[in-house]
Amino acid sequence: MVTSPRVLASAGELAGRWSSVFEEAGARPRVLELAGRFPELRSLELPFSAIDGTDTSLGDQLLAKPEETLDAGARAMRELLPVAGPEAAGLRLRVVGLPVTAHRPIREIRESDLNRFIAIDGIVRKATEVRPQIRDAVFSCAACRTEVHELQDETSPIFREPVECYVNQGGCGKPPSRTRFRLLPERSTYVDSQRIEIQENPETLKGGAHPQGLSVLLTEDLTGRVIPGNRVVAVGTLKSLQRATASRTGVVRSTTFDLILLGNSLEWKHQEYEEIEISEEEVREILRWRSDPGVVDRIVQSLAPSIKGMEEEKEAIALQLFGGVEKRQADGVRIRGDVHVLLVGDPGTAKSQLLRYIADVAPRGIYTSGKGATAAGLTAAAVKDDFAGGRWVLEAGMLVLADGGVAIIDELDKMSPEDSSAMHEALEQQTVSIAKAGITATLNARCTVLAAANPRFGRFAPDRSFVEQVTLAPTLLSRFDVIFSIFDRPDRQRDRLLASRILESHREGEVRELGAGAAAAPTAGAPFPPDFLRKYIAYARRNFRPVLSNEALATLEDYYVQVRRQGEDPNAPVPITARQLEALVRLSEAAARARLSPVVTLEDAQRAVKIVAGFLARVATAEGKLDIDLVTTGVTHSQRERLEVLLDAMRKLQNEKGTFSLEELKAAAEAAGMTAARADALFSYIRSQGEVVEVRPNSWQLVRF
Repeated sequence: MVTSPRVLASAGELAGRWSSVFEEAGARPRVLELAGRFPELRSLELPFSAIDGTDTSLGDQLLAKPEETLDAGARAMRELLPVAGPEAAGLRLRVVGLPVTAHRPIREIRESDLNRFIAIDGIVRKATEVRPQIRDAVFSCAACRTEVHELQDETSPIFREPVECYVNQGGCGKPPSRTRFRLLPERSTYVDSQRIEIQENPETLKGGAHPQGLSVLLTEDLTGRVIPGNRVVAVGTLKSLQRATASRTGVVRSTTFDLILLGNSLEWKHQEYEEIEISEEEVREILRWRSDPGVVDRIVQSLAPSIKGMEEEKEAIALQLFGGVEKRQADGVRIRGDVHVLLVGDPGTAKSQLLRYIADVAPRGIYTSGKGATAAGLTAAAVKDDFAGGRWVLEAGMLVLADGGVAIIDELDKMSPEDSSAMHEALEQQTVSIAKAGITATLNARCTVLAAANPRFGRFAPDRSFVEQVTLAPTLLSRFDVIFSIFDRPDRQRDRLLASRILESHREGEVRELGAGAAAAPTAGAPFPPDFLRKYIAYARRNFRPVLSNEALATLEDYYVQVRRQGEDPNAPVPITARQLEALVRLSEAAARARLSPVVTLEDAQRAVKIVAGFLARVATAEGKLDIDLVTTGVTHSQRERLEVLLDAMRKLQNEKGTFSLEELKAAAEAAGMTAARADALFSYIRSQGEVVEVRPNSWQLVRF
């Protein structure tokens, strides 16, 4: 704990010291501008370094006794005005850029921090509506008609009433038992007020700790400037608020107090990954790899090195961590730069372990499982909370809290279709729109999504298409840039190599537990340790916005046109769409970022083409041809043609007889050249889509004839 400085002699001396600080900082023109533009502008922001550099004692006094020190600063601001008009009392002094010693992690706040000037860093989780808060309540005494003033406690929700008609305010001195006091709202003084709750940054939590939060009271021009999901630094005075519960005998006050921060200033994290501190020595070490052509491969090898195999998947995830470049067009249209990756695989292929590792190594990673996730938990919820005085409050969900980071969702297939459909807007537009309980808002969800799922029947069947074996809706699948299907097929050579590596990893862990020393470990470590890799990613995303070179543009264009040419035949399926072209651009930019390069080269474009071509070959191939409809709609081109044949047969039968049986339909399908088994499968699909109805046993009709 920092020892308290010498208490200065008087408020006048404090104001004099503030005048010296303002003179040194050249603040007089800014104060005059504020007075001229009041009330649109009313706050003077002053860096703490300007105070500490001019008068170290005053800086210490501000941290230890903020209320009286800031009051003296406001008085010194008023003295800079040539004429003390009505705006003088409304000018506010706001201090930003507190030193590291004044920053407090929320979970480490203690009683020694009470009534001190501190800064807390975190994410806005809740925000109430802006409402007027009474500060100086004016009452009229029924006995003598005198107006008496009762100052309110800004931290307490309890309204104070006069205990008597105050004699020192010209009153008669009668208590409430002998008179009545009537509030005069038009004579009272109000300020705009808003409460927000700041939660710890998810990436700072270790060992599955539950994130803690702190309420912050914002007033005047600080209100209405933040929404849930914003990353901010709140500076203010830490106050305590006594807990109280209602009982039959009255209000019972507890010996335990809650904490609240009286906000003095807010700082926004405008720069990406600004909260991650990287030393100059670490920057030099990062830049040392800038000219290494194999740095991307080293990064891939550093992702979950104990999980053997899945090199293609790790390469895509590595590029996902770096991400592409967000663009805004001249007409305001925004093109996302984040890459979304989905892994769908057989059990026992280490998907969950890989996701857990990525959650730890990603600079801003939040992990959840689809089993315990709901639509409100992923996007946002409107809750009725005592925090807002019983009003409805907007509470940010996972995708909003992961804004600017990585949202990792395991067991995505375990979510209900209603809940998973809430992700559509967040994946493509990267926003979350809410219209609940009278609250209409749009929150930012500019995060990249890494998800994993299992096949519908637990394991992939080799004779069925990818979409047939996945429970996820095609509309959701189409929003992922890269989708990998991971098969677990017995293969003697591969199985022996995998078994050898797994057993080596177990032995390495046993040796480490026994303390026999690292020399006895048979496997080498990753090229980059997790902490260095996290800072490498943060530095790359913070400082590099690569631009496509002419060679890269030509490579991506040639690949797109070449693949699209396969669908020029009238009966051929559509192989890829513009969505895959945008995925190619994002992956190319991510590869350049991983190399710390400002330019996307030919090699970066070729790496992106290799990843997308591998993804399409795995999940978007039907009957030997690329068919992107398999992912985007769930129905291939050939299936769509067969469906039309079957629907025509249904219409003819229904036109002739009014209804049709399944046996009649199969006979008509066989006459059209379709097998009975194929007709039965397609009929099951049509029935699942609600296109037919059984009016009587084995008598069917089309819903839309």
